[in-house]
Formats: sequence, structure tokens, C-alpha cells
Amino acid sequence: MHSTKLKPAIVCLAAGKSQLIVIKKAKELGFAVLAIDRNPDAPGFSFSDERIVLSTYEAKPIIRQLHALQDRYQLSGVINRSSGIPVVTAAEICQEFALPGISPASARIIIDKSQLMKACKTYGIAAPICQSVSSLTEINRPCLRFPCVVKPALSIVGKSGVRIVQDANALPAAFTVAKAVAMNGIVNIEELMQGRDVSLMSVVQRGQLCPITLLDELNVADSKGNIKGAGFAVPSVFSGQTEETRIINLARQIVDSFKLDTTSFNMSCRCESGGEPRLIEIHLDLGGDLVLDALLPGSTSFDVLSFTILSLVGGNPPCKNINFIPSAVIFSKGEGLVSERPYEIISEPDRISLEQTIISTQRKIYG
Repeated sequence: MHSTKLKPAIVCLAAGKSQLIVIKKAKELGFAVLAIDRNPDAPGFSFSDERIVLSTYEAKPIIRQLHALQDRYQLSGVINRSSGIPVVTAAEICQEFALPGISPASARIIIDKSQLMKACKTYGIAAPICQSVSSLTEINRPCLRFPCVVKPALSIVGKSGVRIVQDANALPAAFTVAKAVAMNGIVNIEELMQGRDVSLMSVVQRGQLCPITLLDELNVADSKGNIKGAGFAVPSVFSGQTEETRIINLARQIVDSFKLDTTSFNMSCRCESGGEPRLIEIHLDLGGDLVLDALLPGSTSFDVLSFTILSLVGGNPPCKNINFIPSAVIFSKGEGLVSERPYEIISEPDRISLEQTIISTQRKIYG
């Protein structure tokens, strides 16, 4: 064995524009980067040590290519910013090469909201009442309550096809929209929960949840009930409050239930003031929406990206006493990926002032 002489390398799933900061940070930390993207002209290839032109949706050919590179690199871990199927690809790579990660079985359940909601019921995890159907005729009408939320069980772009439905007349149109973007053909019909949308940004290090921060999700609905992500604010109004402890406890229950070992762990939930959080969805990727790119670098001196990468290769970097300047990233109105739209970063001396500025900024952009 001559593995100690090989350069430690990180596998990066995708090499597009949004992966540039991840690739550059991995290089800064001393790792070689083996980048994978089906686009031969992906910009991240210019900063990578190896370019593998394959789809991040296909684990087997990627694994074959990585085996061929093992005489040159010591694989250390996998980094991924994409939700959905690439999460499973990352898990399969980690399993094949005995890298820090999670089981592909858990990854498949978590990325599919229909399977996730069923698993939550089995494990006693607080989540919305949900029906997962592939056609309108499958809906259990006597159990359906309005208003409700209709969403694809598995989609590529976050918030795509998500709509609040006020009555039975609006259900067919919402179902059609969600079905059109559902990669598995399944649509979730969930109860509309009360409260604020809040995300826990964290990592799991060898089975232990390491919280980084709570973020308030800034969502808006148009006249048809379509939900659009409008931005994020940090710290959350629940940060440092009883609700934060409850959200972290919910996350720990999920980590334990799915036996997650090492992964990014970003959990969205809904929580009323003084109430109990209920799960909306889980992302086992680094995440996008300009949080790592713009919001956190402008609101804290803590290097969140370095911390996350070092955790994903099996390290145990410290994560405590992180301070945030009350800040928000507000996306401009439009379609497509958030990372491709203009945005605005706002900061205030306290969270109350930030809330007022967020409201006025959103009104200016979204009306």
C-alpha cells in the first residue's frame, strides 16, 4: 500500500457556476478536486485536477472512473450542492470507497418527499398530514382539508410546482403543475401548517448533529397560490429561543431515525411561536439559494464552507459561538435558478430592524 503518498482528493458532483466556490475552497484546504459534470465546458473544470464528463445522476460510470484514478489520488470525501438524485449518487460513491457518508437507502427515502412523509409517520417524526398520489382519482377526498399544499414529491428545482390550494375547484390545476415537474410522477397533498418557515443549517459528524444556524425562509405566494422563494434571513427570529432547541431536537430525532453518519443536513420546518416544529423537507446537500455564496460570508466571520468540507471528509472541526450580523438575502423577482437572478443583501443592527427592512424590500420587489 502506497496510499499515504497519494494526494488527498475530494470528489465534486457537478462543476457549474454554483460549484466554483466549493471547488476553490477545497483546493484552498489542500485537496485535489475530481470534478464531475456532463457539460464538457463546465467552468469548474478549469480549477479542478481531474475532469470527469459524466452525468451526476449516474453513479456506476462515475465509480468506474474513480477506480481508475485510485493509483493517483487518495479519495477523502464527496461534496455536492445539488438536491435530488445527486444525493443518492454521492451516497453510492461513499459506500463504494468506504468514505464518510450515509447509506444510499436513507438517501433515496429522504430525497423523495412521498417516501419521507411515510417514514416520518413510521418513526413518529412531526410532519404534515400527507397524501402521496399519482392521479387525482387516488386522492382520499373525505380526508382532504382545505387550504392544502400541493407539491411534487421529487423535483430538480426547489419550490417548483408548489402551490397553496384554497378549495376543491383549484386542485386540478395545482395537481397538473406539480405533476409536470415531479420526476417520479408522484404528487404530495399536504395540510397547510401554521407558523413561520425556518431552516436549520447543520452537518452531521459521525452520527452527531452539529448545528450551524437557523435561517428564516422568506417565501411569497402569487395570486394563483404558487410559492416562490424570496430569500433568507439570519439569525432566525427563533435563534436563541425555546423554539430553536425544539427544532434541533427534531433534527436529532431524524438523524437517529435514519442512522445518518456524515453529511450536510439542512432541514426546513414550520413552527409557530411557542409551538412545536414540524418537518417540511430535508436536504442532504450543501444547498444553494446564495446562502453560502453571499448571505453567510457577509454576516459572519466563521468560515462555514471550510467547516462543512472538513466535516464531510470525516474531520471534527469545532463549531460553536458563531455570531451573525442580522442580515438577509432578497432575490429579485423572476423565474429560473435563484443563483442566476440579481439579489440584494441587507443588514441591520438588530433582528427587529431587519424584519422591518425585509418587509419593505419584499414589497418593493414583489408588491
